[in-house]
Amino acid sequence: MKKLLFSFLLGLVGFQSIAQNEVENDAELSSLKDYFYTCWSLDGFSLSDDSDHVIEGKQSFIVKASENQGRGDMKSPWIKLEDGKVELEVKPTSEIEKTTVYALLLPYDSENKENGESKDYIYLGYSTVEHKGNSATKAVKVKFNYSNKLIGELFKVYLVFIVEGDEGATAVDNLVIQGQYYSDPSAGCLPKGELKDADGDGVADDEDDYPDNKYKAYNNYLTPEGAATLMFEDLWPATGDYDFNDLVLDYSINRVTDASGEIVEVVIDLLPRAAGAGYSNGFGIEFTGISPDQVYKVVGSKIKSNSIHEFMDNGLEAGNEHATIIAFDDVDNVLTHPGGGAGGINTDPNFPMQPVEKMQITMYIKDGDNAKGHIKLDELKMDNFNPFLIVNQKRGVEIHLPGKTPTAHVDKSLFGTKEDNSNGDKEAYYRGKDNGLPWALNVSGSIPYMMNKESITTGYQMFYKWAATGGEAYPDWYEDKEGYRIDKVLLNAK
Repeated sequence: MKKLLFSFLLGLVGFQSIAQNEVENDAELSSLKDYFYTCWSLDGFSLSDDSDHVIEGKQSFIVKASENQGRGDMKSPWIKLEDGKVELEVKPTSEIEKTTVYALLLPYDSENKENGESKDYIYLGYSTVEHKGNSATKAVKVKFNYSNKLIGELFKVYLVFIVEGDEGATAVDNLVIQGQYYSDPSAGCLPKGELKDADGDGVADDEDDYPDNKYKAYNNYLTPEGAATLMFEDLWPATGDYDFNDLVLDYSINRVTDASGEIVEVVIDLLPRAAGAGYSNGFGIEFTGISPDQVYKVVGSKIKSNSIHEFMDNGLEAGNEHATIIAFDDVDNVLTHPGGGAGGINTDPNFPMQPVEKMQITMYIKDGDNAKGHIKLDELKMDNFNPFLIVNQKRGVEIHLPGKTPTAHVDKSLFGTKEDNSNGDKEAYYRGKDNGLPWALNVSGSIPYMMNKESITTGYQMFYKWAATGGEAYPDWYEDKEGYRIDKVLLNAK
């Protein structure tokens, strides 16, 4: 990511001699990419540590001749000129007849938003280094002068090398330009001060997802292709009717980071779509590995006044090892029952489909200058996401995705009973005894769900083979492919 790259760029700049009054390129960085990162342009050049090429140090730039001629174009970063001269060293090998160096100054043009280079230029002249004798020519110093009237102005130094010879190469090294390094690698190598950064966080406005907020810079979605779907069967540890519509919801998770790459907040968008059960189920999310003490506050949960849950001052559920959000403690808080004897919400086509509405929960790690924790982006991934269903206001009855561990509030006496195979082994949690079938599903994309009392194996023909093989067969079981779905038993409230 560009925010992380910027620190790297600054480190590379430090390897070049960039004094107050000179910019030196001594060809000692490890690769041409390193020069690109510090705003040099090198076309037709390579780096060589061959003793025939090296002018000074461990390596030098070279331009090779091929079919009687070679060309190399070297363009400096933006420099605020001082003193009035450009110096470099040139060394042809014995196969090179001559090397001609042309020098130009490219002025800055603020109207050119791409790279700032003006179409006009100032020609400084040329210098020719000819090979003499049968041995390699010693390094020759080449110098170009420019008017003192240009001191204090912004320019790029543009050098063109024309190498003539059947083969061989010309080495270039120890380029010194009198002036101040004035490019900004974080702003597309435009001159310093040209970075449009309204909030002053060091991230250019056109790269900043929050250009008016200095505390936030980038969106980082755990669900990059849009919303994903969670589906639960709530009769665990019994198999039940296996229609996986006791709670159906879409979700997306955005980890918002600041310019330094630390997570500022975790934004969870939820769209409860259906609840086929007659139970008053709740829904929670544990972020495994994230300590409750790292969370500043949680907002957006929908909790009734007589909730079965106890909460910390920051809005997380109390008594858990890991940060645990109760998104809603009763599905009736987020979906409206149609009445009239319906067995659920949006699962029976004989009853009106009820409107669904997105809810948003934000878990703040930092809030402005207030911060409880410091969490890097790679510390909160999909592996940390552990959603679960709370069954019918019984806090100890919670249903997780297969292989996910329960919270501290679970009733452990339920494990291994009826059809459940949970035995303390992490991978065995919430899997069936006979076939390893789960009680919760997490599917990429927003997909249709089952009508009430219709088994998911009916609507999704490849589901059983997928589940029974531990996910090896038909990992795309939920996709709309020929032979995969029976549409007449599927619903899709959005």
